[in-house]
Amino acid sequence: MLRRLRGSLKRTRAAAARARVASWRFLRGHRRGVAAAAVLALAAGVGIAERAPVTRWALDHPYFAVSEIVVSPTKRVREGALLQWVGIRPGMSIWTLEPRALERRLEEHPWIRRARVVRELPRRLTIEVAEREAAAVVMIDQLYYVDRGGAVFARVGSDESLDLPFVTGIEAAVVNGEQPYPRHAVRQAVKLLDLMGRAGLPFRVSEVHIDRERGITVFPVEPQIELEVGWGRFPEKLARLREVLSGFAGREAQLRGVDLTLESQVVVRLRQAGGSDRASTKHVRA
Repeated sequence: MLRRLRGSLKRTRAAAARARVASWRFLRGHRRGVAAAAVLALAAGVGIAERAPVTRWALDHPYFAVSEIVVSPTKRVREGALLQWVGIRPGMSIWTLEPRALERRLEEHPWIRRARVVRELPRRLTIEVAEREAAAVVMIDQLYYVDRGGAVFARVGSDESLDLPFVTGIEAAVVNGEQPYPRHAVRQAVKLLDLMGRAGLPFRVSEVHIDRERGITVFPVEPQIELEVGWGRFPEKLARLREVLSGFAGREAQLRGVDLTLESQVVVRLRQAGGSDRASTKHVRA
């Protein structure tokens, strides 16, 4: 019996020794993989407890140095300009780049409407932005871009070419050092421009003038007529305008102005023979 126990003990010790040797060989042959796994384990732990302080070792470790920054395609703002705006550059520790703070900073850019930032461990940062779309240019103290929501969001640069309708008639009175503008009126003007585009009207708009009493007046590039639209009921009024224009198809040069502000009729002002600015008035029942 004693011999059996001693033999069993020797076999157990030998098996344990072989296991230690095999484990040592495995670790020696896969040191890089084990190190990477350890780093990723730390990263996962930090990701789960986002608010916990990251150790100095993790902050300075080159494994977490940003090597890839992916920015969604943009039309107006260059990728490099966006990265400069938020102060991001390759080589920074990914732990120093807090997504929510970066999103807020990006959305402070005049041309950025919405932003989303994602950290992809260990070294990749993804930035998605939605740019503002300029719908018109408004004249206040100087020229500004206006988006589809009627918000004035950026000044027009002196070297920028303009191919947008102008919104005029905005008062620029100074209040508490700032120049307010009637956003509701500008929003209505931009809405009218959008509806005119959707209606497929056969002209491009040059100017949209806002007047507190008369409402909105539109000036197409061609034909050169004055369209008095007023306030509200835009779809109904544009339907009347389509009827008028269809009745003058090929004779648009005869039109001097169209008044759509009345409840049940359209007033068409015609040029006299020879293109005189003097006009006769014709009533067209709606």
